Parts: sequence; structure tokens; C-alpha cells
Amino acid sequence: MSPAVAPQRRRPAPGFRQLGWSALAVMVALAARSRGLPLPLPGCPLRALTGIPCPTCFLTRSVLASLHGDLGEALELHLFGPPLVAGGLWLALVQGVLGRPLPRWSWGRLGLALALGLLIYWLVRLLGSHGFELLSFPAG
Repeated sequence: MSPAVAPQRRRPAPGFRQLGWSALAVMVALAARSRGLPLPLPGCPLRALTGIPCPTCFLTRSVLASLHGDLGEALELHLFGPPLVAGGLWLALVQGVLGRPLPRWSWGRLGLALALGLLIYWLVRLLGSHGFELLSFPAG
């Protein structure tokens, strides 16, 4: 008779919790920025060169508005801002604080879906900026 082998708990890889702590640090930095502390962030290179906003233009402002509690302004600036904050807080909690491994999702498919969503949202906003009036980029 062979002895029963206890199932082993999956151990996180070295540096596993660092991603969660990094997400928490980003959220704290953005929260500090929403209170008036400057963040040295570069401007959008695509907008500087062509005058056309990129798919992530106004996303930082949307995240800051979300962290400040102004959900209406956040959604007006960029639709992906509040979900990005929620995902970052979830990542910081699960990995950084609790030290648990992330669920086994297909991260490549999730990234592709996110990129495709950003591209579609950007195209709709570009049409809005040129008279379609469904969604458009904020002034400034």
C-alpha cells in the first residue's frame, strides 16, 4: 500500500508579489497626483506629431478622476479608466496584500481583447471628433 501524498500548494514564482506591490504603488502615486502632487509623465507622442489623439489619450486623467471619486468625469474622459482602477486595485489586493496567485486565465487573449476594445473605442471617438457626435475626445 502506498502512502497518501498530500496535495502541494502552488508556490508563487520568485518576484510574484512584486507585480501586486507595483500595482499598489501606481495606485498610490495616482492618488497622490489627484491631490495635486505632480507626476513627471510625458505627453502623447502621437498627438504631438500628428495632432490625432492615441487610443489611450485621456486615460491617465480618467484614472485620476476615478481615484478622486468623480465617476462621471472619469467616464467622460475615457471609458477604460474606472475599470483600469478596479483591476489595479484587485491586482494589488490579490497579489500584493494576500500573496495569492492570479487565476489561470489566458492572459494573451485577455490582452488581445483589451487592445481590440481600445482600438474600437478609439475609432468611435475619432468619428465623434469629426462630426459623428456619438462619442468624442474632450477638449484640451
